[in-house]
Amino acid sequence: MAEHPLLHVYEHDSPRDTLLPLLLPQLPSTLPLVRRIQFHFQSPDAHALCTLPTDYIQHPDHPPPSFSAAYVDRSRNPETDCWIWSSIELRLPPNDPGLAGALFSQAKDQLLAILRHISNLPTPSSFPQFSSKKPPLLLVGTLHRRVLEILKEAPAGGHGKHVISGPSAATSDDVDTQNGDHGGCISGHTTPITKWLIAPRGASDDAASSVDELPESLSWSTVRPEEYQLVASKTAIPRKARTMKLLPSVAVRRGVVEDGSIIAWGFLGPDGSLTTLHTEPEFRGKGLAKKVAWKLFGLLKSHNGDGSAEVEGQEAGFVGVRKGQEWNHSDISGPNPASEGVAKGLGGREGWECFWCWVDLEKAGLMGKGV
Repeated sequence: MAEHPLLHVYEHDSPRDTLLPLLLPQLPSTLPLVRRIQFHFQSPDAHALCTLPTDYIQHPDHPPPSFSAAYVDRSRNPETDCWIWSSIELRLPPNDPGLAGALFSQAKDQLLAILRHISNLPTPSSFPQFSSKKPPLLLVGTLHRRVLEILKEAPAGGHGKHVISGPSAATSDDVDTQNGDHGGCISGHTTPITKWLIAPRGASDDAASSVDELPESLSWSTVRPEEYQLVASKTAIPRKARTMKLLPSVAVRRGVVEDGSIIAWGFLGPDGSLTTLHTEPEFRGKGLAKKVAWKLFGLLKSHNGDGSAEVEGQEAGFVGVRKGQEWNHSDISGPNPASEGVAKGLGGREGWECFWCWVDLEKAGLMGKGV
C-alpha cells in the first residue's frame, strides 16, 4: 500500500512541552515512551517524533485523532535505540472488518513514516559502522504485540525467531537479515515479554510503609561506579557503565554504608522500568527484592519543585512526574515465578505482551513507498 501523500512526521524539539500532553492522557499504555521523554539525560543525538504537529492543541473533552510517536537515540548502542507507541494499541478492532482494516492501515502508514524519518537521520559518531553484508538495523524496545504484527505483516507468534543479545545492536550475528521468513521490516524479535503495571498509590496507602526497615546488619545505599562490573555480570541485559551512571539505583549493603559490599540492588531504566533487580543467593527469601523495588518506585514520588526527585543526594532521573502519574512497570520474560511473585507483591498486574525487535530500516523505507 502506498504511503498517504499528506502523512508527515514532526520533530518535537521540546517533547516535554509538546508531546507529553498528548501521551499522558493515554497512561498507562504510553508509559515506557512517557518515561523515556521524562528521563533527565537527553543526548544531542536524541529525536522525539510524532505524526501530530508541535502546535496541536489537545481538546479536554475529545481524544486526539489516531497518531503514532517515537523517541530515538542511536548513540546508546548496543542498548535500546528506540521506543515507539501507536494509538492502535488502545483501539480494539471493531466487528466491522472494513473499519478494522482501515484502522490498521492508518497505523501502518504512520509507523512506516516514522521509521523512514529515522532512517534519514544522521548517524551518531559513536554508532558502529555497518559491514557490507548487513543493512542498518534499529533496536526497538518494549514494542506492543499489535504494533509488531503490523510491521511484521504476520502474527508475532510465541517463539520469536531470534533473541536480542550480543555485544552490538547494529552488528549482532544473532540476527539473520539475509534469510528467513520474518516478513515486513522485522529482521528478528524476542519471545513475548509480559509488561507488568504497578498503579500509583494513594497518599494514605501504607502498602510500602515498612520499606525502610532493614535488619541492623544491613543498610541502604546506591550502586557505585566500581560496582558496575559486578552488576553487569549478574544480568544478560547489555548495559554500559556510562548508562548505569545515569540511572537511579538502590542497593542494600552489609554493615555500614561506607564499607559494606552490596547484596541486593536494582535500577530504574531510561524508560522507568524496574531493571537489573538482583539479590545474592544467600540473602534471598527475605523480601529484599520487594524492598529495593519500593525504594526505587519512591524516587518518582519525592518531588522537587521541578517535578524531579532526589534521594540520598542522587538525581532520580525523571523530570515532571506529577501526582497521580507515578505508574511503574516491569518487563518479565516468562515463565519466571520469582519475578512474577515480586511484581504481584508490589500490587502489579499483567498489562500486555511486548517485544524487543530488530527493524530493517531499508525495508521499512521500501514498504512506506509501497514497494
